[in-house]
Amino acid sequence: MRYLVLALLAALAPASAAYSGDIVQYWVEQSGALVNGTTIGSLQSPVSAWYQAIVQAAVYEAAVKSRGESLAFQQLAVSHAAHNAILWAFHGTRIYNAADAALRAVVPAIGLNVTSNDGKEAIRVGQDAAAKVARARAADNIANFIDYVFAPATPGVYQQTPGSNPLPDVPQARFIAPFAALGDITRFRAPPPPKTNSAEYETAVLYVKEYGSLNSTARTAYDTDTAYFWRESSVTGWNRFAHSVVGIALATEVVESAKFYAQLNYALANAGFASWDTKYAYNSWRPVTAIQRTADRWVASGRDVSDAAWVPLLRPTPSHQDYVSTHSTFGGAAAAVLRAYNGGSDAVRATLTSNVTIDARGPITRQYSNLTVAALENAASRVLGGIHFPFAGSAGVAVGDAVARATLKKFDEHWDEF
Repeated sequence: MRYLVLALLAALAPASAAYSGDIVQYWVEQSGALVNGTTIGSLQSPVSAWYQAIVQAAVYEAAVKSRGESLAFQQLAVSHAAHNAILWAFHGTRIYNAADAALRAVVPAIGLNVTSNDGKEAIRVGQDAAAKVARARAADNIANFIDYVFAPATPGVYQQTPGSNPLPDVPQARFIAPFAALGDITRFRAPPPPKTNSAEYETAVLYVKEYGSLNSTARTAYDTDTAYFWRESSVTGWNRFAHSVVGIALATEVVESAKFYAQLNYALANAGFASWDTKYAYNSWRPVTAIQRTADRWVASGRDVSDAAWVPLLRPTPSHQDYVSTHSTFGGAAAAVLRAYNGGSDAVRATLTSNVTIDARGPITRQYSNLTVAALENAASRVLGGIHFPFAGSAGVAVGDAVARATLKKFDEHWDEF
């Protein structure tokens, strides 16, 4: 009898185990770690979003193609899709060992024998998915050379910032083909920023000068931590925020998890492209350039607002234009996708920790219960850090929200138009 029971239990047991967590989240985290600089160095905003969208496109393609298979089969297919998409995006870098290590670490937990027929088929599905996305993105304009020539250094015009690159970053990013057939990205262009000789602009300059400086006595300790907390790659940060909101609710629903993270990262990528379109349309200078300018009294009141020794809290200032804030654009986009996932509600429960390395600050943990509040705080962080004007943040949130909502409308019919 004992042997009969054991035989029945063996027959009822699944042919393979499965990874106990959310395999899609696992690969979002692995690719995010690479973006955040542990292996390939920090990526500029649109490129970091482009990269994650490519990885999640491959993951969703593999998940859809393996729908109906065992959980372990789906997890193995998704893992090979993510691995190969990562390597395709950065095959000229020293990323192979890190990507291989991430795959090697998770395969035993998935439990499907990679030499079995099912294992081989799952690997093929994943590899084919990554190859399909790679073919679709092969001529998406990211590699095209776009020259940039500095305009005369008149008030309001972008100039190189201290410690930054000689030229502004990735000018071609505004021409990258959007995901999910979003179409002409210029329709999301923000309205012009305030005129430099307006009272509104003067107020913004004085605010950043006082609250965004390295040695500000007006900025509270909490606000300083706000600038530090949101400093990491915004794409990585908002994916981590999503993990906290979603939790493991989709761990056994690979297709649904892959769909959500594809929606999120498509929206982030498209928002990044739209933000770059606005940046290069208006070519606006950064606060550090405005405040350090001593050549003339250019503000509306005619007062002297200059301080040649002024330094922002977050330094160096990024090597691209002020308006709009792409960091804020990402926040607006992510909040819109999470709001849709949440049935239209802003109410969430999210706890995140950022390990802040600048100024030896260390880990900061925060809790959020409202998506709009989180997106606005994310935008404010760049103002408190001294690297954006307030109007660049508010306009960025609006652009991100509009792009994300448009991306979600297109997604179900056009998700595979990578």
